[in-house]
Amino acid sequence: MKTATITFHNTNNFGAALQCYALQQSLLALGVENEVLDYTSPYLNKPYKLSALEEKGVIRYFLGMVYSLLRMPRNKAFRKFRRLLILSKPLNKDTIKTIENEYDLFITGSDQVWNGSLVGYDDSYFLHFVKDGNKKGSYAASFGFLKIEEELKPKYRELLQNYKYYNVRETSGSDILKDLFGVDANVTVDPTLLIDKDSWSRAANNVGINEPYILVYQISPSGKLIEVVKQLTKQTGLKIVAVPFIMGCYFDYIPKPTLGPSEWVGLFQNASYVVTDSFHGTAFSMIFNRNVWCCIPENDSRISSFLSIVGIPERLIYPSTTIPENLTEVIPFGQINVKLGEIREQGLAALRTMVYENK
Repeated sequence: MKTATITFHNTNNFGAALQCYALQQSLLALGVENEVLDYTSPYLNKPYKLSALEEKGVIRYFLGMVYSLLRMPRNKAFRKFRRLLILSKPLNKDTIKTIENEYDLFITGSDQVWNGSLVGYDDSYFLHFVKDGNKKGSYAASFGFLKIEEELKPKYRELLQNYKYYNVRETSGSDILKDLFGVDANVTVDPTLLIDKDSWSRAANNVGINEPYILVYQISPSGKLIEVVKQLTKQTGLKIVAVPFIMGCYFDYIPKPTLGPSEWVGLFQNASYVVTDSFHGTAFSMIFNRNVWCCIPENDSRISSFLSIVGIPERLIYPSTTIPENLTEVIPFGQINVKLGEIREQGLAALRTMVYENK
């Protein structure tokens, strides 16, 4: 059986690259062939054009430009990581319409692939080029918003009609599909959690740090996160390593702006402590049993829900909460690992359903 996935595989974002790799590895482990569609979106490929400014608004447009510039030092390392992926032939908006008969199952992969404003409503990410609905599925797909606006419902009904399997990343996505089609979509775990610690260790590269360290992976400015880093450093005496750097007025650390996904995984594998505001930073801390503190905004639901599921909501630190006195407290991972195994099996079961029903 030959399967194809479509997602944001060609962006220099750690979470996007790692979830793409994990989903492909999980499908291969089920005994089917898989290729990631090497699709170039005309919208995503030109983030600086004026139509993108109109679609995203001024703030998102310029933030996108800044993030693109900051990610440039990673280019070489990300290109190397993408060699681990099995890709299809290069595809564009026209040629992707010709491949339906080359695969038995198409899967819209995890990420905000159904966020129309993010992809310019590119219908390729909604598998519009696949006419046979029995060949259409999704795994941990995300809309990137909590509720769908009334005026967008007709557009989304057209884009998402005729899927046989709906598996989404958040309960909000399930609610949206219930509203649009009356279907009960599965809420499935992020693909990075489908792979266990040993498998991720084989994909990791050591970055040559031979003494204990605190790893900081920060994706948004946060004064609270910097305070946690300062106090944890004082309590442990450990050096700080940051990917790519710390956002704020703190400079006593080792920045790592040029690392790729394999090295990023290696840093989590060997860290003594982790301080992060990222879901994937939290997920890999759990995979490798690292002592993590998650500094998140009050409106975050993804990280807070995940830590509640695995049973350690006390590792959350909000801007309004007091920082715990003892930041060196060790997480008891025994029951957490049992829970991780359970949610991993639930995700793999969703993949098996799509794969085996289509054989």
